[in-house]
Amino acid sequence: MIFSYVHSESISSALTNGVCIRAIPPSVDRIAYNNDMEKITPRRFAIIQITSADQITPKMKTSLVELLADSVAHNYSVGFMNDSTPEDYEEFWQQEFSKINSNNGIFLAVADEQVLGSVIVTPESRANGKHRGEFRKLLVHSLAQKIGIGSALERAATEYARSIGLSLLFLDSATNFLVEGVYEQWGWKMSGEIPQYAKNPDGELVSTWFFYKQLTGDK
Repeated sequence: MIFSYVHSESISSALTNGVCIRAIPPSVDRIAYNNDMEKITPRRFAIIQITSADQITPKMKTSLVELLADSVAHNYSVGFMNDSTPEDYEEFWQQEFSKINSNNGIFLAVADEQVLGSVIVTPESRANGKHRGEFRKLLVHSLAQKIGIGSALERAATEYARSIGLSLLFLDSATNFLVEGVYEQWGWKMSGEIPQYAKNPDGELVSTWFFYKQLTGDK
């Protein structure tokens, strides 16, 4: 395994096939995951490609669970309900890590071993769809938003997809979870909307938008 230590500004150029990026100890005002703390303002973070579950420290494991819990607490449709438990969130991550050998690309935004965000690229396994992959679980903790983590994760995932030979990515996003125009700014195109496709954690049915991104010739 190759490790590259990088500043956030050079994340994109450092992401090459087989390279795992680890975090430099960041300069932060505050790292926190509870409502008693102020909004964190990391001045530096790094993107980590998880190539082995052994990379996950106890602190990272706790914050991965919290990342999902935070999304559910904000009523985002991310596959869990209000009665989901920390054990459910932990099981989800364990299942994702178990698929790493199948090119399941997992990227985390990390500062001082705190996971601030995530994204997953899962290649299609069926023979007629091996050119495409699903872009999943793009999450940024509510205390770490609007500092560029989402765009850095999207770039990392896109470059990874291209490096393993994928030419098409697709995703779905509940309309109440979507920041309007963000995916389009990143080069994605909306293909359509399905009403009442998924439930929010509180049980409300919401519409979902579907997007795709063609990677051939896209740099």
